[in-house]
Formats: sequence, C-alpha cells, structure tokens
Amino acid sequence: MNPTQLLKTGLLTLALSLASPCHAVAQAEVLVSVGPLQVTATDLESALSSFPFADRVPGMDEQDQAALRGDMLQRLVASRLLSLEAKRLGLDEDPAYLKELEDFRLGLLYRHYMDRLREKLSLNESVEADMRAQFAGDPEGLAAARSAYLAEEYRALRYHTIQSLRERYHIEVYEGRIRTGGATPPETVLLQGDGLRIRYAELIANQPKPPSNPAWVREQLYKRAELITVARAAEESGVDVSDKLASYARERLPALLMERRQREWTADEQALQAYYAAHPQIGRIEERRHIGQLVSATRDEAESLRERIEQGESLFELAAQYSIDPYGRERQGDMGWQVEGRGYPALEQVLAELQDHEVSPVVETPMGFHLVTILERRPGGQKTYRAVQDRVAQLWIGQQLSGYMNELSERYQVVWHLMDQVDAP
Repeated sequence: MNPTQLLKTGLLTLALSLASPCHAVAQAEVLVSVGPLQVTATDLESALSSFPFADRVPGMDEQDQAALRGDMLQRLVASRLLSLEAKRLGLDEDPAYLKELEDFRLGLLYRHYMDRLREKLSLNESVEADMRAQFAGDPEGLAAARSAYLAEEYRALRYHTIQSLRERYHIEVYEGRIRTGGATPPETVLLQGDGLRIRYAELIANQPKPPSNPAWVREQLYKRAELITVARAAEESGVDVSDKLASYARERLPALLMERRQREWTADEQALQAYYAAHPQIGRIEERRHIGQLVSATRDEAESLRERIEQGESLFELAAQYSIDPYGRERQGDMGWQVEGRGYPALEQVLAELQDHEVSPVVETPMGFHLVTILERRPGGQKTYRAVQDRVAQLWIGQQLSGYMNELSERYQVVWHLMDQVDAP
C-alpha cells in the first residue's frame, strides 16, 4: 500500500469511528458520492448485517469496528464504480445478462410457490397417533418417519399441482420434434401454452455443443416447463420478487464486468510469465528447519550456558532447566519444525548461515538472548510457473485491478463526504 493509500485508509478509519453506532449518524446520510450514485449510512449498515460474522461485530473494540466499516465502505464504493462502468459499456443490455436475470426471477417465484405448497402439508391426527405408537421410545425413528411421510405427500401434491397448471395454461409438449444427434433446429418450438413457449435454443444455450442425446433434451424440457408454469402461477397469485431481483441485479452487474476484465487480464500468457519472472517469490518454497533453542534473560547468562554446551553439556537439558521461554522449557528446547523467514530477523539471519548441529552465537531479540541449533532441515526450492499458474493469475489480477479502480475513480468522481467528520469534534 502506497503512502497515499495509507493516509486515506487512516483518515477513513478515523471517520468511520465517528460514524459507528457509538456516535449518532442519520441512516439516510450520504457517506460517499460516486458519480450520480450514493452510498448512505443505511447501505453501510445493510452490508455489515450481511457480513459472515456480523454477530461478532458488536464485541469488537471501536477501532476494529471502524476498520471493518472502512473496508466495507470501500467495497461499496468499488461496486458503484463497476456498476457505472458496466452500464457505460452496455452490459446491462447484454442478452446473456438479461437471461440470467430472468432465470433468477423465475427461480425466486418457483421457490416461493413451492414453499407455500409445503406449508400446506401436515400429519393428520390418526397418522400421527399410529406413528407415535409404532416408534414409542424412539424419537429419532419417529422424526425420520414423519419426514419420510411428508416427503411422499409433497411428491404427490407437487405432481398433481403441475398437472393442474398444465391444464390451466393449456400446455402442449412436442417431444416428437426432438431429433437425434443434436440436429433439432434452434427455433423449434417444443412446448406451447397460454402465453408460454419453449424453443430448443433455450434448452441448449449453455452447452458447448448441441447434445446428441434426446433423453437429455426431454429432461431439460420438462424441468424448464415446470419452472415457468409454477413461476407464472406464483406471479398470478400476487407474489412480488422485485426487491430481491433488483438487489441481485445490483450485485451481479459489477461481478459480470469483473469476470470479463479478469478474462482479458489473464488472456496474455506472456504477460503472466513475465510477471512471475519478476516476482519469483510467488513460487518460492521456504526451507523448513527443526530447531532447538534456549532463551536466557541476560547476555552474560547466555554466554555462560553456551560455554557449558561447548564443553559437552546438552542444549536441550539446559533449556529444560534455564530457558525463560515457557513453551521451549516445557519441551526441553525442542521447538519443532519452523518455516524459514517466520521468526525474528536477527534469528533468521543467524539461522541462514548456521550449519546443522552447530550452536549459534548469542542472538538478542525482544524475547531475550537466544542460543539456537538446527537438528535437521528440509531444503526449499522454486516451483515452476505452471505449478503456480493460478496463484500468479490471482496476483496479476489484483495488480491490474488496483490501476483499473484508480482509472474508474477518475472517470466517475468519488466524493468522500464522511471525511468531513474528521474535524467535527
């Protein structure tokens, strides 16, 4: 993170601490303007409520809450920027996107209708009494029997409901028009009813090549028929899914743009290989070392213990008696396997030059004065580009994304109204 980003993040964290629940902030207050769009306090609270660990947020201290809110706010700003750019590029009119929205709408209506259907099911008193008598003293068996009975009742109710809807909408299915070997013309109508129609092209839209198995096509046809008829029935009964659909559209459009950009950024194989060549640490396998250690409170004591080790005493026996590191003392100085580069810099420097079974000079760290030895090691190495290609692509995308978001921030003016609160106290 560059100094400008650090300063911005620091100011944002401070401002968010003033906008946290501990301080009075109107929910309609505009925190950030992104071109013609806005991010309000309500938007921020809504995003936080859907955070995977939202129930833990109240237990965080104020500074951690502010950092989380700041990160979430920046994500909302990024989403607004991507939405504006996606609309500029016409992605909101893309046929594939519109079909995806329509399928999502149908799915919402279908699930709502079927949930209502399930709610109608119940065990009558005689069936319940028979089950209780049969599974007396066996609550798990009783629960399983109830579940199986309701599942069977649901299957029957669902079947009769679908048949009823087919009759209501005068649906006719033309299985005979399905040709073998994927030779069915795309515009062939396979189902038709009152305001309902399914063409062959709809069933194979996501297939890389036309399916050769007519049975697969028939299965997809009946699934699609059930989906659209049930969804229509739900809509006619007054079910409204517009809010959920709008929310999905707002989330999906930025994601669609990012998917396209990621494909573009990762399409250049030479650029990815050049990036890996410039950042070989991506594929670096660190050396692993089995470490022995003794930690003293003073340098003089550490030097004295080192002399005793050189005269033949065991570092491990001395660690069990004198080490001030509780973990190491309990394990008689055996620190187990440690990954290169994960310890104090002063220790890492010594370990890098230490031979196996050699006792190090005294090394000072904030923890104390150390004597270390390497019992054995597993050498590191370097993975090939192919072995870490996915990781390289992820990091390359992250680098491209940073510049891309800066570009969008310049194209669509971003105004951080929240920053005005920093001087408010």
